[in-house]
Amino acid sequence: MKTEIRDGAAIVTLQFTGKRNALSAEDADVVTQAITVAGRESETRALILTGEGTFSAGGDLPYFAELGRTLAPGDVHRTIYTRVQAMIRALRDCPVPTIAAVDGPAIGLGMDLALACDMRFVGPGGFLQQGWARAGLIAGTGGVALLHRIAPDTLWSILARQERIDVHRVEELGLGEAGAPDALTAALRRVADLSYMGRAVLENYAALARKAAWPDDSHFDEAGARQGHLLCSDDFRRLAEKLLGRS
Repeated sequence: MKTEIRDGAAIVTLQFTGKRNALSAEDADVVTQAITVAGRESETRALILTGEGTFSAGGDLPYFAELGRTLAPGDVHRTIYTRVQAMIRALRDCPVPTIAAVDGPAIGLGMDLALACDMRFVGPGGFLQQGWARAGLIAGTGGVALLHRIAPDTLWSILARQERIDVHRVEELGLGEAGAPDALTAALRRVADLSYMGRAVLENYAALARKAAWPDDSHFDEAGARQGHLLCSDDFRRLAEKLLGRS
């Protein structure tokens, strides 16, 4: 992980590059801490979440396959709710506006992280992809509700098509904005454009915007519970073995 303060923005960069920023619960702990600390920096006007090379390839499949193999559904539920979903809550609770700068793939959990931000910029090489369903899972970090708050009529078409939602489709579906020449540059430009407001004003806008549309905790709890059962199912075990090339 890397955090830097630049031009009024706290930039939090995922750097689990050996696995394309696919995240385990331990990785999620690190990301949550980084977002929480960066959001408290008094000189910042916004927080930008991005990734090195890849925004995030999703959940760490070998890790979650082992979790489903060794733990009961209730234990998996608690792990997802308390640790993995904590990243989403950290974005929700960040005092300043949050921006996802997607300059590479954002798949599954990665797409949910982008959807949890207040704004999204997708660069020429970036894309969003639902991802979860192809692995036999639901959006365990609240992606169904996070998508619904932004583009409520898109869930079923996204599930059916399983497309790479590139910058053009992102704008067409209302999921974000084009980032040129890249998403990070566009995000920094947005921070500069908002900086005529003081931090206190930005904090109040962010709080009110989230209060108007943010899913309640019961959705995240239920998503974790349902995911716990799916991760422990024989169907997921067989599919995970196939995806990991073990069968």
